[in-house]
Amino acid sequence: MAHLMLKGKIIALNGNIANIQTADGQILNIEIDNLEGQAKEGQEVALVAAVLGGEEAGRQELARHLLNELLKG
Repeated sequence: MAHLMLKGKIIALNGNIANIQTADGQILNIEIDNLEGQAKEGQEVALVAAVLGGEEAGRQELARHLLNELLKG
């Protein structure tokens, strides 16, 4: 079963908050401390939503996705 990976873009940084706009126009406000890597405006991000208790499945799906992206070159 494939998990949905929500893609978006950082459209603004306000203090410790990154404003992320998803492809369908939603704006998510996420603390920068909760993002992996160096957050910059214009940077694309991938979000994996997992129900509490199912986090491991989300991590595995993210790892699969990243591996596939690396293999594509």
